[in-house]
Amino acid sequence: MRELTVQTDCGLIKGMEENGALAWKGIPYAQPPVRFSAPQPVEKWSGVRDGTRFGPSCPQENEKRAPMAEDCLYLNIWSPDTEGARPVMFFIHGGSFAGGSASEPAYNGANLAQKEDVVVVTVNYRVGILGFLDFSFLDEAFRPNCGLLDILEALRWVGRNAKAFGGDPGNITVFGQSAGGTLTSVLPTLPAAEGLFSKIIVMSGGPTLLQGKEEGQRTARAFLALSGIEGADGLRHIPAEALPELQRSFVAQYGLGAGTFRISVDEDVVPDYPIPGVKNRTVRIPMLIGTTREEMSFLLIKPVAKALDVDGIMQAGVGHETPECVERIPRVYERLYGKKRGQALMFSDMVFRMGNVWYVQEYSRQCDVWMYRFDYETAAMRVSGLHSFHSSDIPFVFGNFREGMGKLMFLFSPSLKRARRLSREIQHDFAEFARTGRAKWEKCGEGRIPAKCYNSKCGVYPAVEAEIVRQYEGTHFQKTSFSSCREN
Repeated sequence: MRELTVQTDCGLIKGMEENGALAWKGIPYAQPPVRFSAPQPVEKWSGVRDGTRFGPSCPQENEKRAPMAEDCLYLNIWSPDTEGARPVMFFIHGGSFAGGSASEPAYNGANLAQKEDVVVVTVNYRVGILGFLDFSFLDEAFRPNCGLLDILEALRWVGRNAKAFGGDPGNITVFGQSAGGTLTSVLPTLPAAEGLFSKIIVMSGGPTLLQGKEEGQRTARAFLALSGIEGADGLRHIPAEALPELQRSFVAQYGLGAGTFRISVDEDVVPDYPIPGVKNRTVRIPMLIGTTREEMSFLLIKPVAKALDVDGIMQAGVGHETPECVERIPRVYERLYGKKRGQALMFSDMVFRMGNVWYVQEYSRQCDVWMYRFDYETAAMRVSGLHSFHSSDIPFVFGNFREGMGKLMFLFSPSLKRARRLSREIQHDFAEFARTGRAKWEKCGEGRIPAKCYNSKCGVYPAVEAEIVRQYEGTHFQKTSFSSCREN
């Protein structure tokens, strides 16, 4: 029976019907957070809560996220029905750990829930200054990785309440994209996350994109210095409305762009980097992991490259490599793919794909892993030269082609028939993995990285060509990716 009002462990909430599914929005999963502290379980409410509107986005520099508030720990649920025990698909949004919101129209879960008979959850978590700067050196009450702690609290809430929304609390799949994918990739290595989910789908995440404790605290100290803020009391008393501009100014001055905010290996909640971390822990969480083919092609747009100082970032990335390596790797990409496209693919491999390959190499020793790659291009994607860029798979996973990035991707596509057909295939593969913990193509193993490549015609090919994989063998990049924080 399709009930709009459901009983959770913290009170009644009334939802709405939306595009063939039932939806409950703006559900608090924790108390309004105390700044830089761990989230606390939500208290019970009286009466029937209105679940027809999204909660505020977490404070960030993107003013389009309005309304924003520090009281932002809310999640949203879409389900075909309140009866039954469906797989739960828990989505973590991206945004470089600096922004993003679960209420973005592109992440509306109605289509995926209704088409695949699953429960879809989207969640807000603290980002930027409040979520991913480590001020624990100032006050023992301050915690690093507050945004990650929010995700763990949201998973606990979903585990306790999934049944009320027609979900199976014993079958929760976490899937996340970009920063959300990196968060997802870390979860199986965390003792604090044990028992909270049963499978993961990592979309364009970077298991090598974390930072050490010292580096994280160095960034936090730089924020204090550049912002003129003194001590713990100064942080506590920053006016909430001043946070977006402070974040914007700090990112511009600090010079790390999209790398400013990251998960810190705090040696507590996050005991180690994911690749060595999975070596030292028994993992029984099946994983599906993949990327778009040309994740970083947008960096070839000159104004974007200049704004992000791409040359500087890439030089820093290869600063520890031998001169021979620095010259050889770009030449191989240029020979295989041409100069411009080769550069985009090299950026994509260095930031995302090689880290994924190495993670799969270790992960598959303990548990089943499958890979995928999103290669599909619309006419607008080809004409722009962006091809299958970062986030271009989001409209296909959620089935929302007229929202967010989808509006630009389909500018020259009068018919969406082919795209919708591919979307249904991706949705079915993801939902089937959530349902069973298995994919229908060959899984990865020692030296094998087959990936289902989504395109006008799908096929299974190596996620990264063998010749490219060989170029990174023995590099400083590879060695540090496998190094434990205990070795540094």
